[in-house]
Amino acid sequence: MRFLCLHGAGTNGEIFEIQTGGIRQLLQKSGHRFQFMNGKINAKVQEELEGIVDGPFYNHYTRGTSPGSTVLEAFDHTKQFIAEEGPFDAVIGFSQGAALAAALLIHQSKTYPDEPPLFRAAVFICSAMPWESSGLEQISPQPDIYPITIPTANIVGKADALFPEGVKLFELCEPTKAAFYDHGSKHMVPFDMKNTEEMVRVIEETVAKAIRG
Repeated sequence: MRFLCLHGAGTNGEIFEIQTGGIRQLLQKSGHRFQFMNGKINAKVQEELEGIVDGPFYNHYTRGTSPGSTVLEAFDHTKQFIAEEGPFDAVIGFSQGAALAAALLIHQSKTYPDEPPLFRAAVFICSAMPWESSGLEQISPQPDIYPITIPTANIVGKADALFPEGVKLFELCEPTKAAFYDHGSKHMVPFDMKNTEEMVRVIEETVAKAIRG
């Protein structure tokens, strides 16, 4: 499968490429390919990366309590990238990038219910909660309503401040198609072999579900 890769806030595609190096190395052996997109809003670097990596750094949409119209602008930017660099079979996102992927999937299914989803599978790593297209409120789970219907791999970390948000995103996904893995760590893509192999296993299972349809 060909994956669109969406980085977290205050980073860039090159940093996400490094962050996912361990899982990509194993997934590439199965023939999967990865394309990285930068967000469109210039941003300050994530604090823990300051002085370690080179910029420029980006957000997909404005960080804060209410990103407003920048969410819809992020949708347009991502769809333009897909039009130019795609098609993509799947999407993998970290933190804000995962939230953007989830929000875009939900927005597309609402706006174009008769069209196939943008992606056949999605991987959400340490995700924040997705925003409505208005950017005024987050999309909260509701009983027996699952707006993300494609197979998903939901990867979270118990020690991550965003852990509760990642769990809520999991609750937006069709249960029979949603895998859940807790790497037990902080807001990061772990690189130890045990977690790397488990994340790859969950992603491969998600891909298999997508292929089976």
